Amino acid sequence: MRALALPVVFLAVASIASAAAADRSVTSPGQVRALARSGYSVAFLSGPYAGHCGPHVELWSLVTRSVYRLGRRTDAFCREAPSTGSGIADIAVAGTRALWLEYAGGNLRDWVLQTATTTRPRERELEFEEVDVDAPPPIVLGVASEQVMPYSVGSTVKVLRANGSRAFIWNAPGRVTNTTSYNANVAVFVAGGRCYVLSPAGTVQQTYTFAPGSVQEFALAGRGLVVQLTGGKVQIRNGSAVKSLALPRGARMLDFAEGIVLYKLGRQIRARRASTGKDVFLRNATSAVLEHNGLTYAVGRRVSSVAMVNVQATLRR
Repeated sequence: MRALALPVVFLAVASIASAAAADRSVTSPGQVRALARSGYSVAFLSGPYAGHCGPHVELWSLVTRSVYRLGRRTDAFCREAPSTGSGIADIAVAGTRALWLEYAGGNLRDWVLQTATTTRPRERELEFEEVDVDAPPPIVLGVASEQVMPYSVGSTVKVLRANGSRAFIWNAPGRVTNTTSYNANVAVFVAGGRCYVLSPAGTVQQTYTFAPGSVQEFALAGRGLVVQLTGGKVQIRNGSAVKSLALPRGARMLDFAEGIVLYKLGRQIRARRASTGKDVFLRNATSAVLEHNGLTYAVGRRVSSVAMVNVQATLRR
């Protein structure tokens, strides 16, 4: 069953930075609370709005220019008014599929990993865990690529393909704190400071060690593992090779693609080319993600995308 496409407003937004063409944009029913992208698929979390107490996930196809609402029971938790709240903690997208992590509860908190697609928009439960309200989330949703969608339950890493089939399961040597992916490779961060880069078959290709708590942000790319450490230092690690660069004080790395470090400084979204150090302002936004084919950013209820050719043109000026 195909999802009902929401009305889409494509705004002729005048470029804030010196882009070569206007950005493509859609409007969200509520405030945009989270953003994810892989390839030409964008997922965003729309906050509560009139008639709906809970947030929900929307999937915007940059190919078809359609926006689909995913999930048919997104108000179920909030209508029960759990004493310690409810909501959606994280989202991921690959192709026509999205994953999202819901939570709700009182002294005990339920964590539920859901999935849906544009053709099957009703949510399907993948994982359910119940823990003390003060315990860390037992399910951790990772960053998806166009090919795979990693997540973890405790120390067990589970990787799905974009079609929903299982790619592999890998048991980490400790509690998993984060996962991310590039093509069909997956990077797994484990409590204590180690990161394992897994092949498409789920075997360890590289192991990196960091001081506990030092990795602030991370991304996996064709050039290797990219991390922001305390103090604003960014490292690109590929085996024993390490390239380092420093971001301005107070900056937070958001993403890495095509040799470009995407970062946020205040409300500014900026790009720095790793090879030359050239640094440019792109947009003002609350959140942004960078893919090999473009930039997506959010401001208020608006989600906008910029073709990579325009991002690259800005860096050449």
